[in-house]
Amino acid sequence: MILFTTVYSLVFINIFRPFNSETWIHNINSINYMMYSSLMVLIGMVVVSLSRVIMNLVVKKVQLTYPDYVIWLVSDAFIVSIFYTFIAYKVGFIDNFLQDNPETTTWEAIYSIFWKSTANTVWMLLIPYTISLLFLDNQHLKNRIKELGEKGSDNNIVHFKDEKGEVRLSINIENVLYTEAANNYVIVKYINNDRIVDFLLRTNLKKLTDDMRDTPIQRCHRSFMINLLHVTSLKKDLTDFIIQFDTTSIKDITVSKTYQDAIMEAFMKYHK
Repeated sequence: MILFTTVYSLVFINIFRPFNSETWIHNINSINYMMYSSLMVLIGMVVVSLSRVIMNLVVKKVQLTYPDYVIWLVSDAFIVSIFYTFIAYKVGFIDNFLQDNPETTTWEAIYSIFWKSTANTVWMLLIPYTISLLFLDNQHLKNRIKELGEKGSDNNIVHFKDEKGEVRLSINIENVLYTEAANNYVIVKYINNDRIVDFLLRTNLKKLTDDMRDTPIQRCHRSFMINLLHVTSLKKDLTDFIIQFDTTSIKDITVSKTYQDAIMEAFMKYHK
């Protein structure tokens, strides 16, 4: 987050030059402005980095709430602004301000520079902080979903992942009926509020077969996977097994020869 904020701030202050900051030093050219502004940003990021180190030490002893975290971020902006004001005093920003505004006292000049620095700092930190926090929160949610996926077999929840490995559907395994291949997608048939509904998942049966290896959802055909928990019987005709489900609203599905032995073994396993 600090690295992203640093890059963003360097770009922001050098392109937009907020609050006419290029006039704070008289007769400054673009190269010198870039050097000064970059130095200011890097000093600010050092302060923020130290703040994060202190925060890490604090949270080991005290749990921070969201309001506490917001107050901490606001404090970062004020502390950075104090540093900027001090630097402005040392390099002559305050003197230039007094020359341009002769009726202003030194403390009024310091106060004005401080609030300009605060506004500048808030603008530099607000957008990258927001983007970074949203990104990190999204990563946290992905990790949490991944953890739930790994624990799915323990709580009877099965997770259907797309071709990128991201969970798109989490459902009680007893509600899944079967899946059917459809070009580059797989149609998941499941029960929701006593109705059979479809969920379109961008993946293929080969990958889904690997994902469901240790579940009752097994491959029985090049185009189908079935949930053996809903299979009541395997009826054999002249050459193939026909799967019959515990609900009459589902069409019979054929077990191809390639999968007959595996389906028979799995059927016996889940219907002991």
